[in-house]
Parts: sequence; C-alpha cells; structure tokens
Amino acid sequence: MLLNLYSAVALAALLVFGLALLAAALWRPQVRHLTLPDAWKQYRFGFPTYALIFLAFDMEMIFMYPWAVVFRGIGLEAFLDMLVFIAILLTGLTYAWKMGGLEWE
Repeated sequence: MLLNLYSAVALAALLVFGLALLAAALWRPQVRHLTLPDAWKQYRFGFPTYALIFLAFDMEMIFMYPWAVVFRGIGLEAFLDMLVFIAILLTGLTYAWKMGGLEWE
C-alpha cells in the first residue's frame, strides 16, 4: 500500500517535471543573436588593499579600547606594552606606504 503511494507521488512528480520541460521548450523566447559582455575584465587590487589596512587598524581600536578604560589602574607597564603595539602597527603602515599599497591608480 505504501509502495503504491510512493509510486504515485513519484509518477506525478515526473509528470509535472516533464510538462514543465515541454512548456519551456515550446514557449521559450526566440533569441537569434545573444550579445554577451566582454569576459575579460581587469581586476583592481586597490580596494582589497585598503580594506585589509582598514581591518588592521579597526582591530587595533578593538584592542585599545579596553586598555584605555583601565589605563590608570595598570600603570607604566601597560603604557609601554601599548607603545610597542602601536609601533608594530605603524611599521606595517609605513611598509604599505613605501611599497605603494596606499596609492590608488
């Protein structure tokens, strides 16, 4: 009994699918000359470079905010740690600047 039900559902699904294919074949639009845009596009790497630099400095702010909230209670050691952190980030920014990563052409 259950097998007959599944067979009927499968047959109905095949019938609907077949009718849909037949309708698509009969009523499709007549396209004689399909013009496609040129497939060769030159990709500009300016935006991803700026996005990565922004992401690096955005992460810097995420790490600096908790430090700024508790700065007075931590003392000189935390201040020196943050100076090292900022120096590393500025070194990366200087490298990107010198290599031309910040120039948009």
